[in-house]
Amino acid sequence: MEVEFHVRNSAYPFVDASQAEDCRLELEVIFPHSDDGFVEYFTLDGAPPERVLDAIDWTDGVDAERVARHANGGRLQFHVRDRCVAITVVDFGAIPRVVAADGGEGRVVAEVLSRDEAAELVDRFERDHPTVTVDDCRERERATPLFAHHDFKQAVIDALTDRQREVFLTAYMNGYYDWPRKHEAAELAELDITPATFSQHLRAVEGEIFSLLLDTDDECVFVE
Repeated sequence: MEVEFHVRNSAYPFVDASQAEDCRLELEVIFPHSDDGFVEYFTLDGAPPERVLDAIDWTDGVDAERVARHANGGRLQFHVRDRCVAITVVDFGAIPRVVAADGGEGRVVAEVLSRDEAAELVDRFERDHPTVTVDDCRERERATPLFAHHDFKQAVIDALTDRQREVFLTAYMNGYYDWPRKHEAAELAELDITPATFSQHLRAVEGEIFSLLLDTDDECVFVE
């Protein structure tokens, strides 16, 4: 089941941010903060990150900063300690398929396993977020598949070039990622490439792996 909510209250930072500069924010990644609350990364389209941050009336429960910017947007990091629809979805055990706001209109789409869970999630929102309204509750043809180990491994293999796989395997098997590190890049550059190129290949491999793991696309974001 999918439950869709409408968020119009500017007390929610991602809604306030989208309204302040008439732009769009969409949640990419959410994970627990080491101290308290959650860290949320939003992509921003339609306004400079600095201007959005300056225009928002931040509360004590939220900190934000620019992570990257491009010609007409970038990426923002929110550290949220309370009053967050995305945290409610995650705490409930649902999958946050969409958490986005465009021009002051927020939209949250959460996936659950049954109609009973959908009803429970609606009750939770009515209790924790009384200004948020339910727009729709609909069946999905199939549940979101979990990313099995084999699928992830194959996706990584497909994303890398032969040279990148060769460099990464050489580094891993020779203790480059151990602590303390057994060999440095200069010692492992035995593939007719310079240490700088060796390190460049490793960075590319790591970027591909993290992009797949976090389900993000940084090609159009990290342009300073």
